[in-house]
Parts: sequence; C-alpha cells; structure tokens
Amino acid sequence: MKIRTYIIAFSVLLGIGLGGCEDQLNINTDPNNAADVDVNLLLPSAEAGVAFAVGNTLQIYGGVWGQYWTQNPSSSQYRTLEQYNPAPSDFDNLWAVLNADALEDLQRIIDKSRATNRRQYQAVATLLKAYTVQLSTDLFGDIPYSEAFRGDKNILNPRFDRQEVIYDSLVVLVDEAVGLIDPSDPNHPGSDDLIYGGDMEKWLHFGHTLKLRIGLRMSEVNPGKAQSIVATLAGKDFIQSGESAQINYTSTGGNQNPLYSAIAGPVLGPTQNLVASSTAINFYNELGDPRLFAFYMPASNGSYVGLPQGNFNAPAGGPVSIPSPATGADVGEAESALAPVKLMTDYEAKFLQAEAAARGWLPGDAAALYQAGILDNFVAYEIDPADIYGELDEDEAVTFEQFYADPGVAFPATAGLAGQLEAIITQKWAAMNGNQNIEAWNEWRRTGYPSFFTPSVTSIIGAGRIPQIFLYPTVETTRNSNAPAQHQIYDRVWWDVR
Repeated sequence: MKIRTYIIAFSVLLGIGLGGCEDQLNINTDPNNAADVDVNLLLPSAEAGVAFAVGNTLQIYGGVWGQYWTQNPSSSQYRTLEQYNPAPSDFDNLWAVLNADALEDLQRIIDKSRATNRRQYQAVATLLKAYTVQLSTDLFGDIPYSEAFRGDKNILNPRFDRQEVIYDSLVVLVDEAVGLIDPSDPNHPGSDDLIYGGDMEKWLHFGHTLKLRIGLRMSEVNPGKAQSIVATLAGKDFIQSGESAQINYTSTGGNQNPLYSAIAGPVLGPTQNLVASSTAINFYNELGDPRLFAFYMPASNGSYVGLPQGNFNAPAGGPVSIPSPATGADVGEAESALAPVKLMTDYEAKFLQAEAAARGWLPGDAAALYQAGILDNFVAYEIDPADIYGELDEDEAVTFEQFYADPGVAFPATAGLAGQLEAIITQKWAAMNGNQNIEAWNEWRRTGYPSFFTPSVTSIIGAGRIPQIFLYPTVETTRNSNAPAQHQIYDRVWWDVR
C-alpha cells in the first residue's frame, strides 16, 4: 500500500500541471512499509492532494479557458492551452493526484473510520470524496468509479462508469455523510483538518452546499431530477459568510500556494507566463468594478490592460496587466505564496441559492441572495465600497446599494428566468476570478454564461469552438484495457446540453 509522509502536515509541494514540466506531488513510501496509518495522518494528506489539483493545474486551465488569464507574449509555457491543443499526457499528473492519491487516501479514511466508529472522520472524508469525484467527472466525463479507489484490492483495469450514474452516487454519498455528522461527537478531527479544523457545523454547511451544487449541475440535462434534489435542501443551512472551504498557506517553502510554488520555483522560473485576458479586464472596466484592482496589477503604463484571448503573437514587452498576488499567480510578488486555495466559497453558496430561488426550487429572495454573493466576494478581498468607480471624495463615496443599482449589475427581477440566470452566473464568474477558476469554467459550460467569451485567436480546433472537456490521460488509456475511446477537446460532458 502506498503511504505518503509529509514533512509538514499540509505541504503541497512543487509541481505544475502541464506537459513537459510536470512534477508529481511528492509521494514517499514509508521505509518500514507500514500498512496501518491513522486517519489523522491520512486526512491532511488527502486534503493537500485535492488542494494541489484545484490550486495548481486546474487554476491554470480554468484561468485560461475561463478567460481570466492568457499567455504572456514574452514567454511560451501555456501556448498549447491557448491553441486548444493540449496533449493527453498533459493530464497524467492531474489524473494521478485526483485518483491514485487523494481519492485512495479518502477511501482509506472512510474504511478505517467505519471500522473504528470514528464517524466524524468518515463524514469529512465522504464529503471530500463526493467533491473530488464530482470534480473529476465534470472534467473528464465518464471515469472509473464503482471499481476504483480500492487500495490493496484495486482493480488494475477498472471499468468506466457513465457520468449520469456517477451523479446519482454523489447524492448518496453526500446524504450518507450529512447523516453521520454530529457536532457533539468529541471524536472529531482537529488541526489535522486543514479546511475547517474539525468544526463539524461548518462541514454540515459544506455538505448542504455541495449537494446544491450537484443538483444544479443537472439543471439543463434533467431539470426534474435536479429540482427534486435541490428541494430536499429547503430549510437547510449552507456555507455561511466567512465560512469558505479553503486551505491557507504560508511563505515557508513547501507550504506555499501550489500555483505560486510552481511558477516561482526552479522548474519554470521565475517566469510570468500568465497575464490578464481582455475578456475579464473589459468586463470590470465597463462596470467600474473595483474587483479589477483586487484580481490584477496595473500595467507598466499605470492602466489595467488585457490581451485578447490567445494573442501570444503580439509584440512582447507591451503594457499588460498580470494577475495579482491574491490569485497566487504573480510570480514577482512573494505575497502570492499566501493566496489560499478555495474549494467552495461563501459567495458561491449565495449564488447557488440565488439560482435555486430564481428557478423556484428553493424558497428565498433571489435578488437578495444575488446581492449577498457580490457582498461576500467584496468582503473576501477587503474591497471598500468607497473604492467603487475609483478614488472619490468622502462625501461622494459610492455605497454597495448604489453599485447594486448600476444597470450592469442590478438583478433583473422582471427579465424572466433566462435573464436572471445570466446575471447570477455572470456575477459568479466575476467573483471566482483567480480563486475558483475551474468552477467558473464548469458553470460556463453548463449555462453558456458569461455570454461574451471569445475563442482564442490562435485556436486550431475550428471557428467558434472553445474547449468543453479534458482529454483522457495517456497513463490511463495505455494501461487500462477498459478505457473508452479518446474524445475531442470540444466534445461535451453529459450535463452540458447547450
């Protein structure tokens, strides 16, 4: 059995998620080959593995394909992403971290906890298993599930389960985990839980929010089932303001934000490969949205400037903004090391509830929830409402209420469901910049919002196409005889029926 030992509990070590320069998460075999590792050691290892995938590889892919970032003309690392031409082998490391590492550890925690009646550990691991499986199937489509994550009894050639079937299992997993949660149980995780420190009330809120996300993901392909799942959450508490599920980092080597540790490390640099996409820069500029200053740095001319998506053939050295340290993607600022990796946020929870309320699937005021999502995002990045529309005199300071009333921001109460969904998902995208990049791309695939995405100018996959799915990794297609035929980067997952 493969056992990982971390020098520091939540070490997320150097590595990047693109071909040619990939480093695996540092995995060591115990020198004594011990087969029995306690769950309090397995839990931080599994959480660190999930955060490594979300905060490194998926932050890059989501940042580029979610049109927050684009390739710097002065460098070349991510040109294949902008050409929509990644190789299957580029996904090998991600597949291994999600499946061979994180999910196997989570299953061990579940099995050990069940055997020793440590129900709160079992609940946390089951919720994280559901989170990670959803993440994997949303990216790759059909994946091994029913015959996967079996540790020493692992099947060498697990069959791939249909995504629709996996989604049914996700609901079961979340319900099972929520049923186990008992905040009064003294035998719960503590500091070994890098996300919530063993606060089981917060894990309960996480579970309800994850189930809401799972249900809404099916909104377009099976609205009846989606509604029935969401309706079971009426009256439940979701992630509250200030309760975002995230892992925090320090400036110490080995404990840094995983994206920063990669791009500032010895493999790549330091090299500033990622710069601002004009898709996002134009959006914030047009609204006078102060999140522009939170998510980006000013260009050399003092302005905020983005490049058209994929325009890496532009002359190098021109003025262009780069992602801010708050995103972990500013290679020149050590503060990037401190950027947290966010799995689910308080503002995502508000936007999910706003959508459910707008659809009539949950009670609540969709407009108020929508505004609360924007506010939580502002609070998370310490944005003062007086900063809206630039520096103003004190007696001219703009309030949040005035910002909400701007025609480009105001909730379209009379626009019908389509107009309300566009507003909700567009503002969700605006909030997730540099912190939940892959989830923003997922939601664009589900809904088509934001509606102003533009294909990369260097795309090789045909006019109007944008990537819709990850390729199956070479490590799986060459070793697993049950692996399905490779799909195209523009094919769609089961729930994407636009």
